[in-house]
Amino acid sequence: MTWHKTKAMVHPAVSARGFWVMGDQVTVRAKLVGTALNVIDVTVPPGSGTPPHTHSSAEIFRILEGTLTIWTMIDGVAREYEAEPGDVVTIPGDAPHGYRNAGSVPATFMAIVDDEMIAFFEEAASKDAPSGPPTAEMVSRVIELTGRHGIQILQAA
Repeated sequence: MTWHKTKAMVHPAVSARGFWVMGDQVTVRAKLVGTALNVIDVTVPPGSGTPPHTHSSAEIFRILEGTLTIWTMIDGVAREYEAEPGDVVTIPGDAPHGYRNAGSVPATFMAIVDDEMIAFFEEAASKDAPSGPPTAEMVSRVIELTGRHGIQILQAA
């Protein structure tokens, strides 16, 4: 065994880096060195979320605050689930999915995502919170970036 080459790491909250992707606030919390695994926190304001989409990477969400409506396509059938604090949502690679916050308070979840998703988030990032709904220019830019990062936006559910 190579115990001498391994070590646990604490990633203090003050070292997290945050930005906005469309209407959601994304905070990169940690990366597991030697893997493609990353931990992020996502805060979804009321009315915000992602359209139905697919990508090759799997994701795991753990709802921390608020409620998210999770949309998935299983065996050709669209389904929606209400995910509440403490719930864990697992999304296999290539599975059609999306989420939205239909509530009146922000929803926050922790996610485990791969390096490609982090690369997409960082390229789509804005330092400043949006002052309103996404503009046509913002939507066009994100759609262009999704194609470069292996994300396919599906028709609305």
